Amino acid sequence: MNSCEHDLLNNCQQNYKRREYSFNSVIALMDRGNIRKKQEDSLLISKHKLYPNNEILLIADGMGGLNNGAFASNLAATNSLVWFQSLKKLNSINSLKKEYEKFVLQLDDLIRIKCGDGGTTLVTAFLLEDVVLIANIGDSRAYIYDNNELIQVTKDQSVTQKLLDDGMITSKEHMRFHKKNNLILSRLGCEKRLLTLDFYEIDIEKMNQLYLFSDGITDCVSDSTLNSIISSNTFDQIPSKIINIALSENSHCPIKSQDYYEMIQAGKDNASIIGKIKRRK
Repeated sequence: MNSCEHDLLNNCQQNYKRREYSFNSVIALMDRGNIRKKQEDSLLISKHKLYPNNEILLIADGMGGLNNGAFASNLAATNSLVWFQSLKKLNSINSLKKEYEKFVLQLDDLIRIKCGDGGTTLVTAFLLEDVVLIANIGDSRAYIYDNNELIQVTKDQSVTQKLLDDGMITSKEHMRFHKKNNLILSRLGCEKRLLTLDFYEIDIEKMNQLYLFSDGITDCVSDSTLNSIISSNTFDQIPSKIINIALSENSHCPIKSQDYYEMIQAGKDNASIIGKIKRRK
């Protein structure tokens, strides 16, 4: 059992102001932020006990306060760990998708029963032999970094993403300042089912680095800044550099409109990141 699994199963990830997990080719870092009194994110990093080359990486971003949101994110992560380790075969990506879809529906029911009006987003990466399968619910994000370029893999299930798609928001950078940026179109839990599961596949040869971010990162740090940090630092330095920027630098909106906030306060939310680097053979 690694330290991340230990903290998760003992329900103590939420007890830390800042907590880092590092082993093999994965680094994870979570911070409570400057405003929130408690941590509502949960992280999971695990290698499969039968197939050690297969891994699961996961960020769950809870909604609804400590008693509901933190509980919901912890339930999502702990149950994902148990489910992943129970898998007998990992050689078929189509089978994995079907099994995960069934699991997610059951998890949604469990969270709505156990957590009242609490809920959670969930972004998960399954690292298999030749492919990375990303599964996303909500507005936490997965990115890959290769050839000096940071590329967003997932698409936010959010009101602002729909506004961008419809041309009502003219730039991705403006999304994080929009006053409806907190409204998501999919989640686990809460008072009624509002669940959409999106899958994305990445050829593992095309991935040099993989990152998962909660919106406490991507709301406070632009993609261009993320790209600059990743391209100019060693892998071991990147998570702390990103979170330190998220917690220390206010963001100012480049346009003036009543639909947008003029400024995003640094550290306004819990901030979590998981990074994976592909070690060269």
